[in-house]
Amino acid sequence: MTLRWPLVASLAALIAGAALAALVLAFCGDGGGETVVNRSPTRTPSSRTVTRTPKSGTPATTGTPARTPSSLTPSAETATPSGGTEPGETPEAPPPPDETAPPGLEPTLPPGVEPTLAPGETPASSPQPGASGTVGPPTSTPRPTATSTPTPPPTLSDLVLLGMFVSNDQLGVVLGNEGKGEVPAGQEVEFRVRGVVAATVTLAQALPPGASTSIVLENQVIYKPEMVFIVVDPNNLIPEEDDNNNGAAEQLAPDVAQDLAVHGVFRAPDTNQPLVVIRNVTSAPALQVTVVVTVYAGTATEPTTVSTYQLSIEPLGFETVEVVGVAALPGVHMKVVAVMTDPPDANPANNVWEGTIS
Repeated sequence: MTLRWPLVASLAALIAGAALAALVLAFCGDGGGETVVNRSPTRTPSSRTVTRTPKSGTPATTGTPARTPSSLTPSAETATPSGGTEPGETPEAPPPPDETAPPGLEPTLPPGVEPTLAPGETPASSPQPGASGTVGPPTSTPRPTATSTPTPPPTLSDLVLLGMFVSNDQLGVVLGNEGKGEVPAGQEVEFRVRGVVAATVTLAQALPPGASTSIVLENQVIYKPEMVFIVVDPNNLIPEEDDNNNGAAEQLAPDVAQDLAVHGVFRAPDTNQPLVVIRNVTSAPALQVTVVVTVYAGTATEPTTVSTYQLSIEPLGFETVEVVGVAALPGVHMKVVAVMTDPPDANPANNVWEGTIS
């Protein structure tokens, strides 16, 4: 019991001292007044000049940032949240751009701060990624150069002789067009026969490419078998693709046997010479045929006179020849023989006339 009471007394004294110390601190903390603790710091805007050092090749730009965060300062006012604005307070506008900046370089605003535009001003477009920073004058679009279309060469015809034929002893040809152009209707086409231009034919119808037509050449008679050579357009009057294929040759023969007959003998009133009428009794023309006329006067057995003629007689036509060297008096008996020798006469039986001159 002796030791316990001193220990209790010591603890009591220690507790009393601690209480006294706490009381002293409570009264001396704020000069004896009431202590107020501000738990919400307030941002005080400050002005600070920031110099940005550009990369190589970029001019330096000096600007003043709109707002720079400062250290927290205790305040006795009501706490305001960071980055906010008190009710009824107008937000602070960003400062105008630096007019002393070099041309073409605008000051850079801090992230999240939008520039203020004047009435009617349009925000500048930002360059697209990958686009060049230098804007030059607009480039005019080149106009296509007009080129002239070459004129194609004209399409030409090509006349050829596809064949020959004989019709009623008349020479005929099969004319074809192997070119790409048309031979128009009304075109005159020349034909050279036996070395001379002997016929000119006017086409009644057009001759398109690949077409052909049969043409009978007037006054060109095949009166005996012969090799006939013909050239179409010999003077090259018609433009053609090829002028070297216009000739052709073929062995031909008459298709109708020529037959001439003595139709009658009369006296010429002014000369008293015999007039001999010769007839072509066939349907083919006799052109430039050779006819020998022999006259027997009275009862003579030898020819009184012999005459040779080149005659052209139409089919079933007549030709009259005057025989010289003999008189055809009325009542005189005469015998006349007219023989076609080139070509040969098909019927010699009708080549003789015998009678009395009236």
